Amino acid sequence: MLTPSKVVSMALVFVAKSKGLQEWGSDVGISKNLFKVGLFDGKATDAAADLNGRKYLGQDDWTVIGKREAEVADEAPMLDKMAERVSRVDPGYYPRIKGDRGIFKVNIHNIEAQLVVQSAMTEGDAKVPKIKPADIANYLIDAALRV
Repeated sequence: MLTPSKVVSMALVFVAKSKGLQEWGSDVGISKNLFKVGLFDGKATDAAADLNGRKYLGQDDWTVIGKREAEVADEAPMLDKMAERVSRVDPGYYPRIKGDRGIFKVNIHNIEAQLVVQSAMTEGDAKVPKIKPADIANYLIDAALRV
């Protein structure tokens, strides 16, 4: 079960995507790069099953693309802090989002730039990599857990 409020122990910060939601975002002009970030108190596969079982935001094709355990007490402050770094989709403007404050629009160029800098610093090579779902998930989770 998703826990939008208090979490007592170690929580799982996860990033999920839905092809249906991404198609909708592309159709309405937001972006096709929409992702759900949230907390869960179980396994990542259970988080996807929960989202799909409830047809979360009208979609039943959710998959978790990344996860990380973290000591996060509350989802709302984490998402608010994350919104300072990553564009959050305004749930008040788009009724389809149904009040969810955990849907974020990702600018792929920001991830590319971060990976190029990391590559240049570690390997001395500044090639633009092909972005994978795991790269997007790590970028979003890093933004969520930054203090």
